[in-house]
Amino acid sequence: MNTKIQRHRFSIGFTSSLLGLGLWASLATLPVSSRAEDSKAATMSKPKLSLGFSIDKMDTAVSPRQDFYRFAAGKWVDATVIPPDKVRVSSLYQLNDEVVAKQVQAILEQSAVQSIKAPKNSPLQQVGDFYASGMDVKRLEALGVAPLKPLVDRLNAINSPQTLAKQLAQVPLSLLLTAAVGPDKEDSTVNIVYFSIGDLPLSQERYLSPDAAAIRAAYLNYIAANLEIAGSSPSEAATAAKKLLAMETRIASKSLTPLEKKDPTKTFKRISFAALQSLLPNVDLKTYFKELSLPIDKPLLAIDLRALAEINQMLKDYSIADIKLYLRWQLLYQTKDQLTPAFNKPELAFKRVINGEKYELPSRTEWVSGQVISLFGHPVSQLYVKAYFSPQAKQQVEDMIGRIRTRFRARLVANPWLSPATRQAALEKLDRTMIKVGYPDQWIDYTRVAIRRDDYFGNTLNTAQFFQQRMFAQLGKPVTRDEFSIPRVTLPLVVNAAFNQGVNGIEIPAAFLQPPNYDAKVDPAVNFCAMGAVIGHELTHGFDSLGRLFDAKGNLRNWWTDADVAKFNAQTDKLVKQADAYEVLPGLKINGKLTVTENLADVGGVSLAYEALQEYLNEHPQDRRTIDGYTPEQRCFLSWAQLWAIKIREGELRNQVATDSHSPDAYRTFAPLQHEAGFFKAFGIKPGDPMWLDEKDRVKIW
Repeated sequence: MNTKIQRHRFSIGFTSSLLGLGLWASLATLPVSSRAEDSKAATMSKPKLSLGFSIDKMDTAVSPRQDFYRFAAGKWVDATVIPPDKVRVSSLYQLNDEVVAKQVQAILEQSAVQSIKAPKNSPLQQVGDFYASGMDVKRLEALGVAPLKPLVDRLNAINSPQTLAKQLAQVPLSLLLTAAVGPDKEDSTVNIVYFSIGDLPLSQERYLSPDAAAIRAAYLNYIAANLEIAGSSPSEAATAAKKLLAMETRIASKSLTPLEKKDPTKTFKRISFAALQSLLPNVDLKTYFKELSLPIDKPLLAIDLRALAEINQMLKDYSIADIKLYLRWQLLYQTKDQLTPAFNKPELAFKRVINGEKYELPSRTEWVSGQVISLFGHPVSQLYVKAYFSPQAKQQVEDMIGRIRTRFRARLVANPWLSPATRQAALEKLDRTMIKVGYPDQWIDYTRVAIRRDDYFGNTLNTAQFFQQRMFAQLGKPVTRDEFSIPRVTLPLVVNAAFNQGVNGIEIPAAFLQPPNYDAKVDPAVNFCAMGAVIGHELTHGFDSLGRLFDAKGNLRNWWTDADVAKFNAQTDKLVKQADAYEVLPGLKINGKLTVTENLADVGGVSLAYEALQEYLNEHPQDRRTIDGYTPEQRCFLSWAQLWAIKIREGELRNQVATDSHSPDAYRTFAPLQHEAGFFKAFGIKPGDPMWLDEKDRVKIW
């Protein structure tokens, strides 16, 4: 599924996530398969990988002083094969694919049976009927693209700036320009209007990099094939595809880079409505705002001024026919996965150019599950928590949170380089950091959403409209926040954890509290350097290169002295240098500036977890014992490395390096450990060893 169908439900881009895309991305961003062997594919045997820590994953023929990743997880790497319908495999992804996905699948299948007799608009009726509508392949094949016709007719009727603005406002999709409502970056107690361009189908790197020429060529064929299914002739589709790619490339060339997007002062610009209209004279913003009942007498936050200006220029350079072509393509791209499965053929062809000829699309059951989760996250999560969540695990993890937070606070108090004013502000921020585990105190009420068993497309559109109306209704009211609500990031059934700068809070979803992240049956060392390090990672995000720009209330505010900033940057520059030197593939290196926030969070997470473990062992000396030949300290670092062991397709890896603020997982297995003195002591690593990092190059910020 292309997630832009639900643009109005998302927060305004402020979440630092442990895993970047989140594990449901593999389900929610890929189209379903209509292959005859779907049911067979769903039951085919896949590699059975140990979810949690295991010495069987280690390759002890390799010295930890030479290659710690191979030592910690070499046998796992050698034995693991990426399934045809996946782009990566790791213990975390295995938790999602082989545990959580099956748990959710059981809930959905049972709901689909029981929903027929369930009360209308109850979570059971909505979830079950939504899932059943997506699984009705025969009906979807018979309908073809017919459900799209009313929206296409509306776009075809555009003949002026006024009608363009009206349709952009009324269609609950991000076709060209989009508005949203959310907490103000500088005052998180007040809601404000955000205005931006719509997202593009490809990453910026794939539009612009010379190395991505083959992907662009395949994308041209992909556009044309989709247009043909929608009714264009081959010649019309081919001509249109070239024009559409040129238009998208123009937008991409003027958009902020992934690195620039990490700076909120570059991304968000507070301007008046008049200033926005001046920037976009070719857009009838008065009509657009009127259709959405948005005020024009209050300031707003514009996102990516360069890209907005380019959209305005394109509205002048291109004919109305070309603009309508672009809108129809965006509409088709964002909704085709709720239409006939015929669209899977070009999708598979395109994905194979990126992921290899052996790549297959996910099964239909797998994909529809991801679709329902993305759109009906809270109702499905309610059923999931009731069936699978362990209150005991929550209590034990909350105890670990207390330990990690206490260690962090002690470090801030003893910090030798922060000025008194900055230290006091940091302590206030840490003390006010909210950490939630499991699920929200209050679930989102979906009872107003009409879900039918025979209308997959309509169900999706109705849900998007529900979130649009719900979001715009918040303007002018006190800020209320939906906990555990971001699809693929913080829903209770997502395998992830995340820090939200605008809230100054952390959410650890229920599904995350399972091996390899947390296992009540293993020794404390393993848990501290898995779950404990994740907690420390998220806490550190509040004080990383981005998080430090937000204060204790979640407001974008500089609370640092210039001298403190200089000292902070001197330390983070070491992380940039370390990452820049790491070669991911021949000729491809990590972008240290792009990944510095996540790399610092990893360093902080590991260090805090290790210190908290030492404190715990001092309190519980009976747990300071050697197991399978390894001390608690060694098992701690091995646990972290095994958590991030991964197999990933080259195309996916290259795109991650170009666009993601997270370093490749293989790097994460050892790089943060090199800043912890206990790591070198635990494995006898000495100067001259490949795993050694000179003390002058180590980071000690928090």
